[in-house]
Amino acid sequence: MLISIIRPNNMFSTKESPAVKRRSKGEQTRLLILQSAIEVLAKNGIKGTTHRAIANHAKIQLSLTTYYFKDIQELVHQAFILCSSQITAKTSLAWQPAVELLANVNKTSLRKISEKESLRNQLAIMATQCLVKRIVDSSVELAVQQLLFTEVRVNPQLASLTEIHRAASLKPIIELCEFFNSHDPHIDADIMATVFTQIEYRNINVPVEQLDTDNILAIVTRVIGYAMNLKSLALSS
Repeated sequence: MLISIIRPNNMFSTKESPAVKRRSKGEQTRLLILQSAIEVLAKNGIKGTTHRAIANHAKIQLSLTTYYFKDIQELVHQAFILCSSQITAKTSLAWQPAVELLANVNKTSLRKISEKESLRNQLAIMATQCLVKRIVDSSVELAVQQLLFTEVRVNPQLASLTEIHRAASLKPIIELCEFFNSHDPHIDADIMATVFTQIEYRNINVPVEQLDTDNILAIVTRVIGYAMNLKSLALSS
């Protein structure tokens, strides 16, 4: 197997980072409520996300959740916003190695099919590692992201957030596709992002040891090869 899997220590942890500890007590409490709301949304869905469920999950008094967020709809909306920012920040960071790899590639060398295939294979492995890590480490955020795109159908107020979220998520992939297609890279990026998202959603509840990383790698290799206008799809070891 080409892709290694690292099991997260605690997928539902609300432990504060050093940066959070520098916040005021009120800010810490508000962030704890929002992070707990994200985790409750992932586990219980919209209907099961109540002030009481969030307070119980955060192990705080119910009065605190209603003090900071009197309206449960606003609390859920703010939780979606926080989750979106977390996902897009991780996405941008995850694609950075691929961006750096392309920055050092001589486009002239890609006239050789073998060089182009080699680059595709490197990018495919990087992207697959990124997907597997997100599936393993960020299943909560992915579940809430999926819920966000489902909920927007019945809650138009979330429409602008979904558009912002999608644009931010697409940005690093568009930059990658621009290297091979300066004419309409957004189309290739849209196709690539759609395939990657479906891989993530399909595997959210799959036990770590049962993840078929070889199949994920094969799919990723094909979609990246498509963006690079490569017909040869064999992945060299």
